[in-house]
Amino acid sequence: MTQFSYTAVGLQSASGGLVAGRAEAEDERALRDDLRKRGLVAVDVRPVHLVDALRASLSRDRPRRSDSVWFFQTLRMLLGGSVPIESAMTTMHDLAPNPRLKRACAEVREKLRSGTSLADAVQASAGLASVQHLALLRAGHESGRLSHVVALIDASVASGERIRRTLTGRLIYPAILLVAAIGAVWFLATFVIPKFAGTLEALGGELPLSTRMTLVGARVMVWVGPPLIAGLVALYFMRGSLLSAKSKADLSRLLMRTPVVGGLIWHGQGAVITDTLATMIEGGGDVLAGLGQSQDVVSSPAIAERLAAARKKVREGIDLGQAFAQEKVLPPLIGAVLQVGIKGGDLVGGLRRCTQACVERQERATERLLVLMEPAVILVMAISVGWVVYSLVMGMLAMNDLGGL
Repeated sequence: MTQFSYTAVGLQSASGGLVAGRAEAEDERALRDDLRKRGLVAVDVRPVHLVDALRASLSRDRPRRSDSVWFFQTLRMLLGGSVPIESAMTTMHDLAPNPRLKRACAEVREKLRSGTSLADAVQASAGLASVQHLALLRAGHESGRLSHVVALIDASVASGERIRRTLTGRLIYPAILLVAAIGAVWFLATFVIPKFAGTLEALGGELPLSTRMTLVGARVMVWVGPPLIAGLVALYFMRGSLLSAKSKADLSRLLMRTPVVGGLIWHGQGAVITDTLATMIEGGGDVLAGLGQSQDVVSSPAIAERLAAARKKVREGIDLGQAFAQEKVLPPLIGAVLQVGIKGGDLVGGLRRCTQACVERQERATERLLVLMEPAVILVMAISVGWVVYSLVMGMLAMNDLGGL
């Protein structure tokens, strides 16, 4: 049995009230099924202990990002061809490129046959869709525009993969150089500079300050580096159980104030909110229902708080654009686009334009972040290697001076 920490929402909750706790289960799927029997839908499930988290993340049965890309891309094409959802799952099961996807498609198909919605069926296959994508599936189910929502999710997954490939491709070269530089620094400071120290001591001299600083830094790297890396890995896998809701909210507010990163998060969340709201309204839902669904979609606690406050003001009769502007739900330029759409009597069109603008500005922010990261890595590498070479040369000059005496 594995102990899990979980966050769930009640099936009858209209506002997305969260319930957190811990429970033991054989695996993540068993815990999700047990929570559903208790009237809860799991939003986030994480193993409490580090060993369990590592084992779960490395399990061959856990879906990979490539599996999610294939699943939604294939589902979009089949639904776009007017194929019934159950027939689409049967076809996807036959075409699945690996056993993980075959098993996931079979599970989703069986859930659908038992009367479960697509969102709940996909949620049963843990790791196949994010919390935001599951919320979009529920919005599509409620609005009757499932095919449209699946296309949106496919575009979102494809965009995320494109950004990830771009990030990896542009940083892989400086990352290799940085690792090589760290290795060279560690080798020189651990094996070469200490020999200078021993030779100088034998000659009655001492190392220059720069060489002594490098030697101390190398010792710190040897003794502090591995435990620090292990601690960071442990914190990453246990972040779900270590961070309270208040801590997550505080961290979210801090990230929102961070240059570049804050804008990236703001525009990304804005795209999700406006697209979900437009989908709900197009499907016949009202603005309040769309805002409630949007609260389930956003992943930033800071944005979720602003959205909840805006929803309350809309319920009191304030215009949607004004409520968003007062609570800073959307970036200023995006909020202005929304207000223009509302004044022109085209709310859905305005929301769609907001989504497109958010995506475009998010991509530009990502490019700007990449532009900053690549030279920063190279600069750190150059400074590190340059300092070690300098300290090494200073040590050699000190030995020459003593030899000349």
